[in-house]
Amino acid sequence: MRAWLPPVAFLFTVAHTSVAAGQTSTSPHQHAAVQASHQPAHAVSPATAELQQRVAAVQAARDSGDAGAISRASRALIALCLRQLAHLRLLEDAFPAAIELYQRSLEFEDNASTRVDLAIANLDAKRFDDSVAAAATALQMNADDPRAWRVQGMAYMAKEQYAPAAVALQHSISLHGDIEAAYSLAICFLSLHDREKAADVFRRMDGQAADRGALRVLMARAYRDAGYLDDAVRELKEALQLNPRTPHAHYLLGLVYLLQEEWAPKPKIREQFLLELKLNSRDFLSNYLLGAMASNEHNYVESDKYLRIATEIQPGWSEPWIYLGLNANNQGDAHSAETFLRQAIAQNGPDDSRSNYFIRKAYFALGRILSESGRKEEARTCLQKARDLEERVQADSVTNSPQAGGMGSAGEALLAGADLKNAESHNAPTLKSADMIDADAAAEPDDAALSRTNLSNAEKAAALDQEKRLHAVLGAAFNDLATSEAVRQQYDLALADYQDAERWDPTSPGLIRNLGVTAMKAHKYPEAATALAQLVAANPSDHSARAMLGMSCYLSGQYQAAAQAIAPLGDAALQDPGLGYAWADSLFKQQDLQSAGDVLDRLEKTSLLPDTLMLIGSLWEEIGNHLRAVATYHRVLQSSPSLPKAHYYAGVAYLRADRPADAVPEFQAELASSPDDADTKYNLGFAYLQLSRRDEAASLFKDVVSAHPDHADAQYELGKMLLDDKNVKEAIVHLEAGTRLKPQADYMHYQLQAAYRLDSRTADADRELAVYKEIKASKREQQSQGMGKN
Repeated sequence: MRAWLPPVAFLFTVAHTSVAAGQTSTSPHQHAAVQASHQPAHAVSPATAELQQRVAAVQAARDSGDAGAISRASRALIALCLRQLAHLRLLEDAFPAAIELYQRSLEFEDNASTRVDLAIANLDAKRFDDSVAAAATALQMNADDPRAWRVQGMAYMAKEQYAPAAVALQHSISLHGDIEAAYSLAICFLSLHDREKAADVFRRMDGQAADRGALRVLMARAYRDAGYLDDAVRELKEALQLNPRTPHAHYLLGLVYLLQEEWAPKPKIREQFLLELKLNSRDFLSNYLLGAMASNEHNYVESDKYLRIATEIQPGWSEPWIYLGLNANNQGDAHSAETFLRQAIAQNGPDDSRSNYFIRKAYFALGRILSESGRKEEARTCLQKARDLEERVQADSVTNSPQAGGMGSAGEALLAGADLKNAESHNAPTLKSADMIDADAAAEPDDAALSRTNLSNAEKAAALDQEKRLHAVLGAAFNDLATSEAVRQQYDLALADYQDAERWDPTSPGLIRNLGVTAMKAHKYPEAATALAQLVAANPSDHSARAMLGMSCYLSGQYQAAAQAIAPLGDAALQDPGLGYAWADSLFKQQDLQSAGDVLDRLEKTSLLPDTLMLIGSLWEEIGNHLRAVATYHRVLQSSPSLPKAHYYAGVAYLRADRPADAVPEFQAELASSPDDADTKYNLGFAYLQLSRRDEAASLFKDVVSAHPDHADAQYELGKMLLDDKNVKEAIVHLEAGTRLKPQADYMHYQLQAAYRLDSRTADADRELAVYKEIKASKREQQSQGMGKN
């Protein structure tokens, strides 16, 4: 029983809240205004009130325009919503999800209460060490928290460390009289074999209990589980004296008798189960045990009557289906037996070990039926499964004694080792102390019992409704938090929080635009493209979003998508030089040279800055229109005669257009302003070489390699000239240097092998020739693959 969290009503009466986003034309970030609806005072629970207060705090912060205040208020609201969502996950028994939500809540607001909630979720998830640790942290923050002491005690109990569990539970009770904590404390004392202390705790509980008969049943269960069967019988008889109609008292008394009689089904045992059924004909365990006992006595008609009722009550419990199948098989009804046994296997699931591997009997009987009906292959599978499970039973032959609550071999012969304690947990009464009866269960989570793993349809609907409301509030709150961060230019933080807002409520007004803009500012272009594509898909005429989408796609290397996004803007795209260039370059990278040239031509007719013109000139070169590139560089020089590299790139374009004579004055002009530029000197030397001015070329190449020995092309050209002049050894020095600097340049390896061969270094020459051929073959393969992709 989990009595540390608020009951369903606490969570499901949270006021309806709504979120709306206000948009302004002055900022790309639209705030999400969170407005709480007003309910009559009598309908407002503490959970509602706290949520409304935090929503109002966000609204006040937004009204103030203080980004820091918005951030603080939004974080507080997010922490609360995450915590309330975690409560819902616990209701659904979704423990890992609850743990994650509590941990996230703590990232926004670290407090003792949420740490206790985290400890509870870890306990429910059977992460006992984590539960102890979370409770310990909560106690460091607030040593007077009874919930923290209690959950720590329960975690120690789960670890079977009863001494520290008792200490923690006593702390809890001293701070807040909690009858459930007291019951757990008594169990600890019984586990430590201190019956007197346990009895003293039970006596004090008896004075607080709202239903003394129900309390006696729970006390009897504790005594039974600890092996004190006589004490259990005493408490059950007292429960029936207090109230002859006490639920589950007759059932448990019959079971304790069964344990005392070492599983011999005597009449007094059957009598107790029948008395339980007179009070509640739908008691699962009484029906099941009566059916199991009758089956073992071969009274199949009576057995089936009780077992069918048991399967109606809990159809997911496999053992009644097994008995029904065995009964039908023993009566020669193979068809019904097969149906029941298959149902048993389906309901048993992957936990073959439950009930001392009792499912093996279903596999064995089903295997025999299949074999007799000619379905040999499936029969072999079932029989092999039965044999495997039988071997596990033999390996685990040391079982608990009946006094310890285990079944033993005799118990299995009667009851098949049914997991009775697990089944009993579905029927356990709820403890209440006198001081808790009139308390507001929603006031503090530790004042209420929560045992709601099986929600009613109404509760499920309420949970779904509450989930939707919390998602909407979280979406708006994350949106507000992200906007406050974006205003302060904390774009990476803002992007992460906008993405959280999208996960919680993607419909929040203005959110997707905020996300896209912020992703661009954070240079996270793929994320920006994903968000902006949604905007454009929803509204193709949103030119602003379309332009941002095109640029995001371009900057993330999605060139086809970029061109497709920008094209519908037409000439409007050319009003933004960066966007126009991205359009042209995207077309070029798809090898659509004609369209790329058309866009560039139109773009160049607009008013452009020199830097943009330099980019356009470079793109003209890549397209292959070298003289158009020269014209663009000259246009730059008209407005900015001293702009670095303009003459240089014009010279390179002339060289590529095979006009070295025109290139020479461009390089000379560049050297006039940058006399030590190695690339310009090299290219001027190359132009001289094309014009057969070898001495001038050689002089420039020597200047370059002297000042810049890492200039591979200058080393290569100088080495090649020396080789032409039969100066082989000196040529080899420069060719080796060039090859080291550019090892993938196949032509350098070829020239070097030729020099080695002239120097009678045949082995070296052959090695370099092999490298040359290997590089050439690799390039041909890459070209072939590239053509195949196109």
